[in-house]
Amino acid sequence: MYHISKDKRAVQSSELIYRGLLDCIKKKSFDQITVSDLQKASGVARTTFYRAFDNISDILYWKCDTCFYEVLGKYCPKQFFNEIDLARHYFQYWVNRSDILELLIQINRQDIIYACHMKNAEILQERFGQIPGLPIKYGNYFIAIRTGFTISVLTTWLKGGKKESADELVQIIEEQLSVLASSIEKTQK
Repeated sequence: MYHISKDKRAVQSSELIYRGLLDCIKKKSFDQITVSDLQKASGVARTTFYRAFDNISDILYWKCDTCFYEVLGKYCPKQFFNEIDLARHYFQYWVNRSDILELLIQINRQDIIYACHMKNAEILQERFGQIPGLPIKYGNYFIAIRTGFTISVLTTWLKGGKKESADELVQIIEEQLSVLASSIEKTQK
């Protein structure tokens, strides 16, 4: 578990440790990196590391969680909640800041992406309330489906070389949803 105070120095130290981890990954596999390696690469004392993190994986949780909080927690629609606008905002964020996601995919830790997205997606539900027409008892499924869907799109985009823009990703999603809606409509007739 990470435990970083809102203190500016604590955040700066944590960021140095993350940057040190990125440097270490260039030289060793993730599983071979030690706290001593991070200490040397970041210039941050061992005690500072343990003040912020319990283990090396916690650095990844912290950075990923911070990014998902930024993209989801700071989403403020101009007029009202609109999923397409949220998707555009979401993908535009990751177009500019995909390094943590790429690292997590590289070391096969998509579980961290999922956990951090789920945690922060609840912020949207708290802020915008219940989705009309969706019974509240299914709210967690709604979040899980959206999380799985968006993480799959991000993963596919990253593995494909990040060729599409945020607008193109949204267009792909809209087309897929249209095909899905049409398919559902046909089966209901």
